Amino acid sequence: MEFRLLGAVSVATEAGVLPLGPAKRRSLLAALLLRPNHPVPVDQLTAALWDQEPPTRSRGVIQGHVSRLRVLLAGAEADMYGVELVTQGTAYVLRMPESLLDAHRFEELVTLARGQRAPADAVAMYQEALSLWQGPALTGAYPSQSLQAAAQALEELRLASVESLAGAYGRMGEHARAAAVLRAEAGAHPLRESLSAALMRALQRAGRRTEALDWFHRTRRLLADELGVDPGRELADAYALALRGADEAGEDEADAGGSGNRNGSGLNGRRRHDAVDGSTVAAPPAAAAPAAVSASIDLLRTYAPRLPRAGRGADRAVPRRRR
Repeated sequence: MEFRLLGAVSVATEAGVLPLGPAKRRSLLAALLLRPNHPVPVDQLTAALWDQEPPTRSRGVIQGHVSRLRVLLAGAEADMYGVELVTQGTAYVLRMPESLLDAHRFEELVTLARGQRAPADAVAMYQEALSLWQGPALTGAYPSQSLQAAAQALEELRLASVESLAGAYGRMGEHARAAAVLRAEAGAHPLRESLSAALMRALQRAGRRTEALDWFHRTRRLLADELGVDPGRELADAYALALRGADEAGEDEADAGGSGNRNGSGLNGRRRHDAVDGSTVAAPPAAAAPAAVSASIDLLRTYAPRLPRAGRGADRAVPRRRR
């Protein structure tokens, strides 16, 4: 049995994927899986299922979804795997071995990869971790702001891991592979400066200086057109390296994994607001790849368990600056 958050919210068994039903039920399961073995109060579940004012009978709706999930789990003999959905006061707990959850295994593999001295070992672990992803996190769940914040935290950790994988390739001298890993993600996240900078360094060190310079100018235009800002220091440094045209593969090699992104998508690069207590969480400063992954894990642990009702600014673009 496997519980999945890294893609469609689902439960896979030997007999196939369980028919979870509507998005609200998937949302409830996702909220419980984000805090396995911990009580999740009904009010937090309500926030995960409804952004606006919940319906009058919201508690009854939640109870109905819980009952249906219990039937599905019982039919899949979940108790044989140590899985049980129980009521605890005004909260619900999904008791389970966390090894059955793909997001938990992903986080464990990323943490192990960070500690590897041999870059080849780190590459293998990052690849295994990233192979667990089957699409955008929490697909199929109701897009409440609380669940979107948790999905964004998972996505940030995935992107930081991609940058770290490229950094490990770079430490092996395999710059072409590092560029190949980064290109698809840099194309999908064109405003994430750390990805573009890492790609430029990999291209430069692979002897593809012209491509590196072209990528800089492409990114610079996008930043100006979309956000009204100039490239940050990390991107500017990568441009200077490409301009020099020197083989500086040993310089800041660990940075090929990237760091916080000043203007890109994700949790890094912007001040975030926690709707639970109104406090502000500042984005971490630029750092080497392992620090970026560590920061992403910390952010995941901050946002996923709390499930705030509103994540103001979670997916809002940086305001365009007057020019």
